[in-house]
Amino acid sequence: MMKRAISFLATLMFAFVLSFGLVVNTANAQTSPLIYGETYNIQNGYGNFKGGFLDTRGAGCQDNVYCVSTATSPNREGNKTGSWKIVSSRGVLDNGKSVLTGDEFYLQNQYAAGTYLDTRGYGCNDDKYCVSTATTTNRDSGSGTWRIIPNSGNGGQILKNQPVVLLNGYAGFRGGFLDTRGAGCQDNAFCVSTTGSVNRDSGSTIWKFVK
Repeated sequence: MMKRAISFLATLMFAFVLSFGLVVNTANAQTSPLIYGETYNIQNGYGNFKGGFLDTRGAGCQDNVYCVSTATSPNREGNKTGSWKIVSSRGVLDNGKSVLTGDEFYLQNQYAAGTYLDTRGYGCNDDKYCVSTATTTNRDSGSGTWRIIPNSGNGGQILKNQPVVLLNGYAGFRGGFLDTRGAGCQDNAFCVSTTGSVNRDSGSTIWKFVK
């Protein structure tokens, strides 16, 4: 009887440890830092993160390479249109390092040849600047550079799943905040442009990097 009781307690303890380990691992996965050189999906915060995933779909918008909007799926057609690599503006030596508050980088879409998130043209969706992708990281006066800023809290490392805003570097960081406004662009979920307001409408300027 005693042996059975000990065996039962040992089984319970093993299950508890296993369960606890899984919880810890999951928490670590959710709070690990963004890393230069890695690829993420970027989810929009509109309506409690129902704004879709940053995506390329269609070509030739604003005389750039691909059009940008959001899709309901992070992997819309299985061809990496919703995948974006964080490329340091300081060069490849940053690969493997953590992304920090206020860092400036490029976002390279992984579809086809790998184009860069860019502002070009203005007034799209009654917003500030139009957003599409370009073949280069610096098409015009910082138009392909983005500064990452936490939506709330202190500085330091930026974490996966952390709400942030992305400020465009055009003309000395006067390019506006990445935003969703309007629906149905390129037969996708929401249209993407930039706005001068850090919180234009119900989380439309808030994003998080997810895997």
